[in-house]
Amino acid sequence: MIDKIFSRTIGMMTLAACMFNVAPAMADNGDWTMYASYHNPTKTVKVGTSHYVLANGNLYVYDSEDGSLGAFDKTNALSDFGIYDIAYSKATNSLFILYKNGNIDVMRIGRGCINMPDLKNKSLSDKTLKEVNITGNKAYISIGSGIVVVNLSDTYFENFYNLNKTVTKTLVSDTKIYATTSNGIYVGKLSDNLLDASNWKLTTTEELNKDGEYASLKNENTADAEALATVSSITPNSPIRNYSYKLAMYGDRMLVSGGNFDYENVDYKGTAMQYENGKWTNFDETASIKLSSASSYINLTDLVQDPNDDTHHWASTVSSGIYEFKNYVCVNRYSHNNSPLKSILPENTFADMLYTRVTGLQYDSKGNLWMCNNQVDSVVCVMKKDGTWKKYYFNEIEGFPTFDNIMFDSQGWAWINSRRTTTSGHVAGILVFDNNGTIDDTDDDKHKFISTFSNQDGTSYTPNLYYCTKEDLDGAVWIGTESGLFVTYSPDKVFDSDFTLSQVKVARNDGSGLADYLLSGVPVKCIAIDGGNRKWIGTLGNGVFLVSADGTETIEHFTTENSPLISDGINNIAINGKTGEVFFATKSGLCSFVGDATDAASDMDDNSLKVYPNPVRPEYSGDIHITGLMYNSNVKIVNAAGKLVNEGTSIGGEYSWNGCYNNGKRCNSGIYYVLGTDEDGKKGATTKILIVK
Repeated sequence: MIDKIFSRTIGMMTLAACMFNVAPAMADNGDWTMYASYHNPTKTVKVGTSHYVLANGNLYVYDSEDGSLGAFDKTNALSDFGIYDIAYSKATNSLFILYKNGNIDVMRIGRGCINMPDLKNKSLSDKTLKEVNITGNKAYISIGSGIVVVNLSDTYFENFYNLNKTVTKTLVSDTKIYATTSNGIYVGKLSDNLLDASNWKLTTTEELNKDGEYASLKNENTADAEALATVSSITPNSPIRNYSYKLAMYGDRMLVSGGNFDYENVDYKGTAMQYENGKWTNFDETASIKLSSASSYINLTDLVQDPNDDTHHWASTVSSGIYEFKNYVCVNRYSHNNSPLKSILPENTFADMLYTRVTGLQYDSKGNLWMCNNQVDSVVCVMKKDGTWKKYYFNEIEGFPTFDNIMFDSQGWAWINSRRTTTSGHVAGILVFDNNGTIDDTDDDKHKFISTFSNQDGTSYTPNLYYCTKEDLDGAVWIGTESGLFVTYSPDKVFDSDFTLSQVKVARNDGSGLADYLLSGVPVKCIAIDGGNRKWIGTLGNGVFLVSADGTETIEHFTTENSPLISDGINNIAINGKTGEVFFATKSGLCSFVGDATDAASDMDDNSLKVYPNPVRPEYSGDIHITGLMYNSNVKIVNAAGKLVNEGTSIGGEYSWNGCYNNGKRCNSGIYYVLGTDEDGKKGATTKILIVK
């Protein structure tokens, strides 16, 4: 009977280290890092001197004896992301971890983690989570349709009591189970068959008052107020919230705006964050709220840095205009009342606070700040370097509501996407604008709005959603839409009447001689280009793809099922060109993967090449990385006798070697020489690697 209700699923996950620094150490290629928020602790469970803390849906541990901090996530112990509740079972010395999606981990303290996904996967009439009660070796989960019982000793689902009503609280005695519902409290005798809903009896207040067992019961799975006060002042350095909508990279510095512009009627608190050299800085919110209000300082869509002052930042919102920051503190706000920015409801009492919608912040090469003022007549606005303003009117996009991004290509042309087609006559598409390098002189301006186009085979497309544009290292412009991925290899021809877009064809290699369009029909939300000119493609529900420079080869496809990626809905991607770390802003938060491509050097000599690790010690088994190379450099590795050991081509500015001979055997101890030449064979550089076997 029990197996018919829930299958018994036990999957042991190694708990590599219970205690470790929450700041990530230097990562190697292929490593994943979770950038979870550990602010706002809501619950702590004390086990000895260890305090297991639930904060913003994430789990960390603080040891009150030695002061150490550790964190748990999908890279080291846990199976999922977004924790609903935690509870401790003294009888089994286990931490019970319940996720918002119904997934469960049982952490044997100091021994490992067991995943129990059946509740997440099981189809029930209502799985809305309400409460967890630990009694002895069992966990009782109150949900929208009844009670789920988990045996923690043997880690299996013991029962599901279907009451066909929402259970908000469960209490258990030696002989009875009490279930609090919206209809009152039901009682079931453990000696009865409680799988039969008729054996649950509605009780009265008078009967409960007489029930000695009920009066003595309490749910031990409650927050320890004293312990919670202890950890509240000990917050690991981390993002203030698990919000990540747009990412902007400036060298080693990454800016994160944690808003939302999806018309889901979800208000995300104003969230602006910076990550640099392993440290998070959360922009001050007090001054921002004073300049507007807590209900207006919401949904930050973009966060950008002044190219001439790295302490000067701007943030845009879909409610109250743009905010100016100096040293991470808001110093000004520009909106309907004090700038050329317009409100979509100018006569409304809240015209300035809720209806001045700005997106797409982007600096041009001359230091002018561009933006989109949504749903008004002149959508494209520029705050010039001298502080004055310029607005542009394009009749094709007048009043359009959803602009996301402004991308300047290498010609200085702006590519601005109108995201969606609406029933009100607004059209999705791309506005391409060439002001000929002069903001104020409009006589020589050119622009074109593209909503319908044909591909190279003559197939016509009119996507209802245009998400993004990105120029690659060869000058091609890639465009993400709901219909898939498109590219123009000749963006300078965009104003021609016969302009078309192309789709990459991927050979099936099945003997048919046929090919398929790359990511045809897959909604492409964002695109990033790494140092090897490869494309990192984020989708709305299919995770992340890494494809070759020409798109014909899929190198990686990360999803929540096959990797630590925390959501298959990707908002944005950014790459640290110095380290190769690829950051994914997802619907559930931020994580990263260390790729094998760094930005190529514009020149190289013996001093520019770097090798890590060096020396390569016996205990090291990973790849050896050579950076500082020029684009597509030819790399040869030879031993002290000049014999060729390895040869290949750099990906961007990086070349990785496994430290082995061509036969796969680990190289002997000794000095090895790296010889790098650019793809034209005109420039070269050398460096040494010491291998200790």
